[in-house]
Parts: sequence; structure tokens; C-alpha cells
Amino acid sequence: MPTDKKTIEEYNKNNNEWLKGKGLGHSHLEKPAMYKELPNLNGKSVLCIGCGAGEECEHINSLGAKKVIGIDISKELIDIAKKNYPTIDFYVMDMEKLKFKNESFDFIYSSLVMHYVKDWTKVLKEVKRVLKSNGIFLFSTHNPVYWGAERKKDKSGKSQFLGYSEKDGVYVTHGDYLNSRKINDIWFNNFKVTYYHRPISLLLKDILKSSFKIEDCIEPKPLASVKKLDLNFWIKANKIPLFIIFKLKK
Repeated sequence: MPTDKKTIEEYNKNNNEWLKGKGLGHSHLEKPAMYKELPNLNGKSVLCIGCGAGEECEHINSLGAKKVIGIDISKELIDIAKKNYPTIDFYVMDMEKLKFKNESFDFIYSSLVMHYVKDWTKVLKEVKRVLKSNGIFLFSTHNPVYWGAERKKDKSGKSQFLGYSEKDGVYVTHGDYLNSRKINDIWFNNFKVTYYHRPISLLLKDILKSSFKIEDCIEPKPLASVKKLDLNFWIKANKIPLFIIFKLKK
């Protein structure tokens, strides 16, 4: 199932809110962990799936890649990327229907996009098709442990739990890790988004079915430097996994 149409509309309509709202989870956790896993890209052809406003394409381009192409489902974000990085090619494109020839790329990169599709079968099939032999697909996504938890927020604060409580023989569960489901959420106070939660076992089944080889799997911790910016974030993200990164080889 493709990315939810309302989510695409939200990225088109409120892209500035999304760009401003990306916080420490991006800058001091997911992004540095992904960059650390980048191979030698000198002279390589690279595709960035879900490139957003293009900043990661620019970083990859600066590492000596021969060709960098960025795609995103949001036309408005692609327009921003084209304006900010005119030397890089950007296209509006569905990651389940890649409009490239077989074996076009040495390396494919995707940051926090895969959770927007219900299952990964079509995406992995397309990625494998356009990757060259021994090519690498590096991507990050929501960690089901964190995103499957029950979240509550009120005037007194916020909480997030995955587990159960028991009182006088009565059990109350908090969160739902094992059952796949569509989640309608609100980010940055006003950004409405839809994504999918599935347990790690189902994510792995999609990968195994694709015949990709799992080169690595990382549950990143934040940079130590974030302690000076937000100690509470560092305490939380140093013990609870927000994201998970897969490195696959064709």
C-alpha cells in the first residue's frame, strides 16, 4: 500500500512546519548514525529515496559521488530541493514505482521513510531491481519498540509506556507491539501524519523474502554532545530506541 494521500498533502501544505520541527532525534541521533554507515561513495551513483528538501543528497554529493539523484513523493519538498541544490537532480516519485532502469545505482539511501508504507515488499523489490550487483541499500525507520508504546500528553506532562500494570489481579496493557496497525498522529502540534507500526519480526520477514543480505542492523544512541542541549532527551534516547537502521546488500 502506497504512502497515505493525506500524509502527502500534509507534507505539501505544511512542509515549512516539518522542516522547522525536525529536532534532536534527526540532528543528533538518526542522521549522524546514518552518515557513519555510509560506504566509500567516490565515483559512485547514488539514489536518495524520500529525500525531502535535499540536504542529505548534498552531503552525499560532497563525498565524491559521481551522480546523486533524490526522489520524494512531495512536490513541494522537491521544489525546495531543486532551489537549494540546483546541481543535483530531483524528481517527484513513488518509492514503490521507481522510474529508473535496472541496475542504475551503486548505493541507495533512505532516511525515515519506510514506515509510510504498509509493507516493504514492493519497495524492496524496486530497490533491488535498480541496484547494481553487490549494491547497498541503507535505510532507517521507526523502531517498533518506541513507536508501539502507548503515549499520553496533558497539561501536567507526558508519558510513554510499553508493558502492563497489575492491581488486585486485574491486568492493564500499555501500548501494542505485536499487532500491525495504521497510526494517525500529530507532530509539531499541527502536522497530521499517518504511518504504520509493525513488529520487528514482520520487518525482517519482508527483508528475508526480498533475498537481500542483511549486512548490519543498528539501534543508534544519540551523540554525547546532545547532553548539553537537552539532558532529558539524552537520558531517554540513550536507553530507549527511537529508530532502527538496516544495511542490506544485493
